[in-house]
Amino acid sequence: MSIYQMEVGALQTNCYVPTNEETRHCVVIDPGAEGERILTALRKGNLTVDAILLTHGHSDHIGGVADLREATGAPVYISAGDADCLTNPRSNLSLYMFGTRMEGRAADHVVHEGDQLTLAGMTFSVLETPGHTPGGVCYVLGEGDDMVVFCGDTIFAESIGRTDFPGGSYDTLLKSIKNKILTLPDEAQLLPGHGPGTSVGWERKRNPFLQ
Repeated sequence: MSIYQMEVGALQTNCYVPTNEETRHCVVIDPGAEGERILTALRKGNLTVDAILLTHGHSDHIGGVADLREATGAPVYISAGDADCLTNPRSNLSLYMFGTRMEGRAADHVVHEGDQLTLAGMTFSVLETPGHTPGGVCYVLGEGDDMVVFCGDTIFAESIGRTDFPGGSYDTLLKSIKNKILTLPDEAQLLPGHGPGTSVGWERKRNPFLQ
C-alpha cells in the first residue's frame, strides 16, 4: 500500500490517494479542488478510483468531487452530519469562502462511527470527530505501528481545526481529539487536511491545545 498526496486549491488542501499497489486500485480522500489536475495524476499512475471519501463537507475539501465522480463513476462517502454540504452552498461555506455557489449531488453512502469500509482491497475504519464541523470524521487505515489516520481538519501538526465557522464547537472538537485521536497508538501517523503530517505521540506531547 502506498499513499500519494497533492496540495490542491487556494487553501492548499491535502488530497490523499491511498493505493493498493498490487491492483492499482485506489481511494481518493478530500479532492478539495482542481479535479482535472487530480484526474491527470491518476491517469498517469494508471490508477482506478474505487471510492471518494470526505472527512467533512467544507468547500475546500469537496471542490473536486464533481469532476472525479463524473470521470470515474466512483461513489462518494460522507458523514450523516455533513451530508447536506454536498448540495447546500451555505453549509459547505462556498459562498462565504469563495463567493460562489457549490451545489452538487448527494452522497452515495453516509458513514457513521465504527463503520468498516473495504475499498480497493483496503479497510478504513470510521471515527466520528465533530467540532470543526458537526459531521467531521477521520478514516483509520492499518493497525499498530502501520496505522494511518486521515484526519481532515480535526487536528493539525501542533494545532487544531477552526471552530468559528457555523456548526463549529471548540469544546466538542477538543472532546473528539481527546476521546478518539489520543486513544490511538503514539506511532499512528496523522495526515491532516492542511500542512505537514504528524503523529499521535507528538501531538500528545507538543500540541499546545491539548496540554
